[in-house]
Amino acid sequence: MVEPLRTATDISPATLERSIAAVRPEALYAERIDLLQVNLGRRCNSSCTHCHQSCSPSCTEAMDEPTLDAVSRIAREVRPALVDITGGSPELHPGLPALVSRLRSADLRTQVRTNLTALLEPEAEGVIDHLAGAGVQLLASLPALTAEGYACQRGDRLQTALSVLERLNDAGWARSDNLRLDLSVDSSGYGADCSECELTARYRAALTDDLGIHFNDLVLITTMPIGRFRAALERRGEYEAYLSGLAERFNPATVAGLSCRTAIEIAWDGTLSDCDFNLAAGLRTAEGEPAHISEFDTERLARRRIRFAPHCWACTAGAGSG
Repeated sequence: MVEPLRTATDISPATLERSIAAVRPEALYAERIDLLQVNLGRRCNSSCTHCHQSCSPSCTEAMDEPTLDAVSRIAREVRPALVDITGGSPELHPGLPALVSRLRSADLRTQVRTNLTALLEPEAEGVIDHLAGAGVQLLASLPALTAEGYACQRGDRLQTALSVLERLNDAGWARSDNLRLDLSVDSSGYGADCSECELTARYRAALTDDLGIHFNDLVLITTMPIGRFRAALERRGEYEAYLSGLAERFNPATVAGLSCRTAIEIAWDGTLSDCDFNLAAGLRTAEGEPAHISEFDTERLARRRIRFAPHCWACTAGAGSG
């Protein structure tokens, strides 16, 4: 039985590790690689208030051609259940179409994360058609259903985002079996106790019933206390309270399914992390584990020690994150 967490010291990574070990000791380690996540860089057409990577139009980090080639090779060797391409705005990376083509030619299921509006940028010209032709699934971020709520995170572009969703439907996403379109929503706009099921129903009513916009599923992601969101919490003097709130909601049922146990992240510079959140926090794989794509060892990484940090409480709180 896991003891409830009560003191300020309870939010430390060591306490989280003890809580996890009390439920399932093997969960401190990875067990396989089902998900290969690839972060192409931090450049984005937006500067969202909740962004854990603190991405913006001025960011210059971007994966180079040799690293893109190495990603393709490793993906073919590992053969994960999913290659998940993120950023920044991966749509703005000039190497995205070629990377997608190589992955799909190897019959690797591929997902691209999008904030929707980036697909209308000049650098993304032709990307929608290319991704549709390749049979790539999309995970589209739509943080709110009202103009006011959307603007709080991403500026006054809700109608633009909705028009892109309509265009994606027209191209076949959420309309055909090989073009899956899921939506992601972070909890900062809805509260940590919001039910994913209730939120999905709300989005279906507003998008599908009212506007005729279709999607497959919705994923509610707990907003991570890193990047811009952490900075905002610290300015308000709420960082410790936010972490404590997550720790108090530690759910033993989330431990077996922690995503870091079945995933590995490759960053734009080839470094390796347990997840995109650890990458954003500047945390690479644990000491003694392969730390760069040039050292990639599938067998070792599939059994590596997971590196936990304070933000990891978000993945064990309530129903978990994503």
